[in-house]
Amino acid sequence: MALAILKVAGRYALQLRDNRPDIAAPGHWALFGGSLDGDETPRIAVRREIREELALDVTDWRELWRVRYYVPLRDAEVLHFIFAADVTGLWARHVLHEGQAAGLFPIDGLPRPMEPVVVALLERYHDQERSESPGDLRG
Repeated sequence: MALAILKVAGRYALQLRDNRPDIAAPGHWALFGGSLDGDETPRIAVRREIREELALDVTDWRELWRVRYYVPLRDAEVLHFIFAADVTGLWARHVLHEGQAAGLFPIDGLPRPMEPVVVALLERYHDQERSESPGDLRG
């Protein structure tokens, strides 16, 4: 799986998943992204998924982590490749093609329901970004 943490003017772009029993986390807020097709790399997969789901062609991806966690739908631990991109300049052109809704949320106002692992990924990214900010350096 290739998942995208998308930032828009300091907020996080999230997808309200369809409410269908044949998909992971139905009716939950989640990161955009999805499965790797064939022999595509995770970076190619995340770019394709964002084009398919939001009609945005994001080329500047930062690979963050590889995280393995349990996916009930598959009854297995699945390796997830987590990427990040700032899409502030592109967001006005997005068109939602998958899911019930797309929304922008601050880290302290994340919507529910959301799987705990997604909350943890967003908080980890937010904390990492804050610690890397030049304004936070102390001499």
